[in-house]
Amino acid sequence: MERNLQLNWEAITEEARRRRKARGMTQLRLAALAKVSRSTVIRFELSRGDIQLSSALRILNVLDMVERKQEGNLLLRREGATLDSPIVALFAPYTGPGGAMEPKRFGSLQDLTSFLKELKVDSAAQTLAFADLERTETAMIPNVLLTMAELREHWPKQFPETSPASS
Repeated sequence: MERNLQLNWEAITEEARRRRKARGMTQLRLAALAKVSRSTVIRFELSRGDIQLSSALRILNVLDMVERKQEGNLLLRREGATLDSPIVALFAPYTGPGGAMEPKRFGSLQDLTSFLKELKVDSAAQTLAFADLERTETAMIPNVLLTMAELREHWPKQFPETSPASS
């Protein structure tokens, strides 16, 4: 199967160099963090010579230029005894970034349903969670995959933007 994939490599390497410098990071430090040689970083930044895709991805990963998904459990809790009580959603990542869990409140089950659809949560998982909410006032949806952008949008205190200097 042939695929036509085009990248603006020059723009990618320019942005990578800009981010490295904005963070006050030397090429040697970037190489160490990415577990590549300094000469690889130089070839990457100058777009000269060949480097392995795995090396380029390691460099881009250190500079937060590769979108990663965070996997975890979505925890749901009804705030009252009635079915129309507000519902709180919390995201509990399996590993990685995130501070203390931050509640996201929904005024109704319909609001929560819209949110879960936005996150592309499987309808079968939603049905099970809603049954648990009705029965026990709590539910868990396991194995939810979210991008850092989604996490920052919905739980900004738990997943704050990192300042370039702190990376």
